[in-house]
Amino acid sequence: MTLPWLQAVEQEFGERLAGGRLAHALLLSGPADSGKTALGIRFMASALCLEDRFPACGECRSCQLVSSGAHPDGHVLTFEPHPKTGKMRQELVVEQVRRLSSSLFLTNTVSRRKAALLYPAEAMNTPTANALLKTLEEPPGEAVLILVSHAPARLPATIRSRCQRLDVRLPGRETASEWLQAEHGIEAGLAHAALAAAAGSPLRALTMIADGSVEAYALLGETLDGLAKGTVTPPQAMMALEDIEDDRLWAWMSLRAAKETRAAVAARSDARQATELQRQADRNRRWTGTPLRKDLLLQDWLIQWAALKH
Repeated sequence: MTLPWLQAVEQEFGERLAGGRLAHALLLSGPADSGKTALGIRFMASALCLEDRFPACGECRSCQLVSSGAHPDGHVLTFEPHPKTGKMRQELVVEQVRRLSSSLFLTNTVSRRKAALLYPAEAMNTPTANALLKTLEEPPGEAVLILVSHAPARLPATIRSRCQRLDVRLPGRETASEWLQAEHGIEAGLAHAALAAAAGSPLRALTMIADGSVEAYALLGETLDGLAKGTVTPPQAMMALEDIEDDRLWAWMSLRAAKETRAAVAARSDARQATELQRQADRNRRWTGTPLRKDLLLQDWLIQWAALKH
């Protein structure tokens, strides 16, 4: 699937590869659900390709091994199960980077360079980041490390400074809507609604159209509008929203509070309450899955929203 908003980054990578200007480490950054992880996989395939080109040729022995997931010179470092509990970890741990570093210093088997994809890079804890920094300071041979992150500011400055940065940007809403309509046959009104729910991400919008989330987003909007007008009470709002998954609910409420903040700023009125509601929504989203009671957090937020001067 061709993603037109990735073309500029693809071209830049291809030129660097062709010109022999690839650094030992690339930082591929951009919004979540922008297609950058899949792009990172394609970059790794090109770094390993025996034809040394982008897109990778897809026919050489290296490309065949990449397709099979068994390339001895290619490595992927991401979340993996905890060896004791079997539950998927939510951070990248130092043992993973140590294994990767050891592999990178081994003799190449097929390709002239080794390559590794690490994502999401912001999930590295401090010991993991320190271990990776040692590898970046003394990179082995022609190894290329591709770090993928939607929150590069959370990476240590020492790591960011040692990476060539490639930034992915989402297309504008109209361009994204046209792509959804042309490539996937989505009706214009639904495309615009889905993009609003997906914070502008066309790929996330496709997922939300498929799983019915666009309707849930519309319900949230109607409920918050009712609260603002006084036609819906906070208890009624809580009942209306109870089936929306927590992480998504807080993300959407953060978007709505941000919209309210922009409107207040444009009207030159006090935006502090709306800004605080956005901050609270972002904080509550981070607390999703903790013992903190969702109902109490939601009740407090909705009461404040109802009291907000819209």
